[in-house]
Amino acid sequence: MKVTDISADLAQRCISAEVEEIPTTGFPVGSLYEFSMREPSPMHWSIMGGYLTGFSDHTWHMGYGGWSIFFAPAIVEGIVSLALRFPDNLEPFQRYNEVLDYLKKHQAYQPTQRVFGEE
Repeated sequence: MKVTDISADLAQRCISAEVEEIPTTGFPVGSLYEFSMREPSPMHWSIMGGYLTGFSDHTWHMGYGGWSIFFAPAIVEGIVSLALRFPDNLEPFQRYNEVLDYLKKHQAYQPTQRVFGEE
């Protein structure tokens, strides 16, 4: 995916961005699979993280579930390589689980620092 227009609203204590899907062999995965079947591709949507949102050098986490974005080139390249090896008949939920397993095995989840400080 391509993330652009990252902006903060300090008064509202939130950060938003625009996201655009980059079509990738082996994807989509998870619940976005059914949604993408109804939407034109590439998909485009907005995301937002509130007062619990956190960043590290290579990640952005919403902070209270929902989504995480990984920016580390080695992690991104590894997941793309993994997706290229998915068999065509692998269910979307299993693809999602395979990606989560990859992220855990490759220590992609880094401690984050809250953007708006600790409560």
